[in-house]
Amino acid sequence: MRLFLLAVLTGVLAGCSKGDDLKSAALSVKVHYEGFRPGCVSLTVTDQAEVSRHVTTNVNVSAGPPPGTLAVAVFRQAGWSNDVRVEASAKEQSCDGAQVATAQADASLAKDGITPVELSLSAMDSDGDGFVRLEDQGTDCNDRDANLGGPKAWYPDDDNDGYGNLQLPAKITACEGPALTASRTGDCDDRDPSVHPDQAEFRCDGRDDNCDDVKDESFDVGGTCLNDVQCPGAKVCANGGVACNSTVTPTAYYFDEDGDGKAGADGGVTCGPPPSGTVAEFSDCDESSVYVNKGLTEVCDRLDNNCSGGAPDEGITCGPRELSWEGSPGGANRARWNAIAVGQDLAWLAGVGGSDLKGNVLKIQSDGVMVQSNCTGQYLAAWVSKTGQLFLAGEDGSLASKTVDEPTCTLATTKPLSDAPLNGIVGFDSADGLSPTLYAVASNGNIFKWSPPAAPTRIAETGINLRAVNGTTGPDTLLAVGAQDTPGPARFTVLRYNPADGAWLPETLPPSLPNGYLTGVSVVNPNYAYAVGDKGVFLERNHGQWRTRTFLPSDVNATGVKAFGQKAVYATTVAGEVLFFNGGSWVSAYSGSNPLRAIDGQSPTRIGAAGLLGTYQFFRWPKP
Repeated sequence: MRLFLLAVLTGVLAGCSKGDDLKSAALSVKVHYEGFRPGCVSLTVTDQAEVSRHVTTNVNVSAGPPPGTLAVAVFRQAGWSNDVRVEASAKEQSCDGAQVATAQADASLAKDGITPVELSLSAMDSDGDGFVRLEDQGTDCNDRDANLGGPKAWYPDDDNDGYGNLQLPAKITACEGPALTASRTGDCDDRDPSVHPDQAEFRCDGRDDNCDDVKDESFDVGGTCLNDVQCPGAKVCANGGVACNSTVTPTAYYFDEDGDGKAGADGGVTCGPPPSGTVAEFSDCDESSVYVNKGLTEVCDRLDNNCSGGAPDEGITCGPRELSWEGSPGGANRARWNAIAVGQDLAWLAGVGGSDLKGNVLKIQSDGVMVQSNCTGQYLAAWVSKTGQLFLAGEDGSLASKTVDEPTCTLATTKPLSDAPLNGIVGFDSADGLSPTLYAVASNGNIFKWSPPAAPTRIAETGINLRAVNGTTGPDTLLAVGAQDTPGPARFTVLRYNPADGAWLPETLPPSLPNGYLTGVSVVNPNYAYAVGDKGVFLERNHGQWRTRTFLPSDVNATGVKAFGQKAVYATTVAGEVLFFNGGSWVSAYSGSNPLRAIDGQSPTRIGAAGLLGTYQFFRWPKP
């Protein structure tokens, strides 16, 4: 008995050589498929005389759209009869897939040569996704949607993030899964919905957030780095991000802000090069005052001059007269001193002459010699140059100047531009020895610039009732204060001068201030200034920002202010007091019976105050 040999060829029928009895006859089997592309075709040849004899081979079908044809050759085999049955079955996806179509035919190998056999397989895969519709015994969950293939394995997904638990097997295989399952697996922490595969490591936390068996791979943990102050360190996780952990202590640097040659302002810390203009030595405990640093000797001025950290004037003996104010308590018929200007070696008082007819200007020299004279007009403000020359501003737009030795004043006026009272005046000495440049402010809001002997010129009409003006190193530090009182009630106002365009710009003041007028301003340096006014108002300008400080006791109306730093501010009041602010609270430095109108000083040990009925007082200078 002969057997049959099954040979599988794809598209080619094998030839046979002469004298080969087994290969002298063959079946040329062509398997046609349409409506779908099988993943695999199984071809079985069975001996009809003895069905236990059969041979099966699987053919993987190449990619491509249907229809298509597979070619197979079947040869004689020893021990088989000549009559065989050829059967083809189509499977979805692979040879292990669902069987979706079959075809069979009987054939004979009794005659030498090639006998053709045609088989046709038909099923429907409408969306071309490789899965056949259910009607044809396929498993396509939706044959109208190529994105939905056959049933999937659904894995437990307790955190509902779309990824099943890596540690658990599938719960079910179906087109749709039950609640809290997912068709994708690989979730390494099924309690945290933010942790799952197919994402970058999104936070540095010592955990594997994208389930690739690597922790924090996106963050170079342990890599070298420089922190924000340029100190070397290693990258570590911090609050979900990366920080540079350094064990190196940076160097602190300081710079001189107040111009006293000693550095105490924060210049930053770094392991890198020193910031420009800084030093590593801390030598100034108060960068608001040139009268305080570690290089100074302690003097009797209520300040910690040498930065010892102790009480002011600590380590020295200050006698009663060294901390007291001395001068004239005032008396009947004397002049009303509205203004005071303290220079290097003398002080000037000015105002309205009294009925004693001694005059409205008083010069007090450092040796105690006093000369009182008269200057036509009634004056409200004064400023003294470095040469000792006096400049006055007053009622009816009056201006005047007087040198140390002149018996009379040289007069000027703001008329006809304005006849409003000039309430404040300040000047800046000329570097070339020429006349200083002065600025005067009026109650109608006009501001005048005056460079004697030229006539004053009006440089602004602000509409603010201005009561005082002050500056220190140059016009760019000028501040004018008063109130916006039209329409009323009066609202505290500060104007800052911008030399670049000549504008006087309103400054933003703290909210919730009472109504009233600012009556005095003292500019310490470009970074610090102080203003006082009605109802005890006390304001500090610190690096461009105004804030309220402790109001004067009993909310008394202040009339003037002179500051030498954050811990050295003097103010005069209508109650006849000179008050001292030490950075935290006010204390009384002098108390008299007559209202005081003005205060000025060259240093913390050279200060003067003036007021009604000829009252004047000096701190430490001049001493009889």
